Amino acid sequence: MKLLLAILAFMNWYYFPYESPSAPVEVEGVDVNLKRNELAFTFLAISDGEAALIQHANGENILVNTGGTGTFKELERLLALFHVNDLSTIILTANARQDNLDQIIQKYNVRRIFTGKAGNQALAEASIPTEVKVQSWKQGDLLKLMPGLTAEVIFDGSEEKEGTDISFQFFHHQIFYVSSASHASEQAFLAEPLKNVNIVKLPFFAAKGSFSDLLIEHLDPQLAVIFKSNSIKPDPDLVEMLHEAWIDVYFTKQHGTVTIKLTDSTYDVITILSEE
Repeated sequence: MKLLLAILAFMNWYYFPYESPSAPVEVEGVDVNLKRNELAFTFLAISDGEAALIQHANGENILVNTGGTGTFKELERLLALFHVNDLSTIILTANARQDNLDQIIQKYNVRRIFTGKAGNQALAEASIPTEVKVQSWKQGDLLKLMPGLTAEVIFDGSEEKEGTDISFQFFHHQIFYVSSASHASEQAFLAEPLKNVNIVKLPFFAAKGSFSDLLIEHLDPQLAVIFKSNSIKPDPDLVEMLHEAWIDVYFTKQHGTVTIKLTDSTYDVITILSEE
């Protein structure tokens, strides 16, 4: 795994060359330069809520969740910087913080929505065009999303602190996108052989009680990602447990947008900071 760094300052992109970090080079956007058998999984740094972008070498783009209230313009800007004009699919893993759903469907020509129990509640409040196919999935479902990329629903709940928890598999890489923090979801996770998880997205912005030491030990990930919330702060004790387990922790508030570029054998981490 390699770590690359870029900085977004004053609405412009700046890349700092390794050979000459004192001479940043301004660029107009981010080209993840995907080749055959490559994928980019990007956790977007918005001011509130969750949104993750999946890009395949074939040009297809998928968005996981749609951000919190008042973040549509931020999403527009970030998607433009990643040269995204079209989204084939939206995946919903929670019922809250999906305020931008209608606007995204309209602007980015969305053709398909995958959702579990929690996302169905958000869809009930949205205006979904008839040409957009809505597909419900349930715990245990395994779907092929893109060439080489599958998504398995590990848990799907609609009670308090529950959502749809998805294991994304690309070759031997596994990204576990966790949205639930209930006792039932934890038991479901512990019952699954999830030892090959490389990256985990923590649920509920890493709030107190959202992720246990048992799960940390069971998953044993190399990297954890925590989105930013305007109302919830990460639990310092949980963050300390992650560090003590030698897990690299990336906060979108602190590190900015986090891109995981995966090949069939390795992955690199690219962080993009905003200094507006």
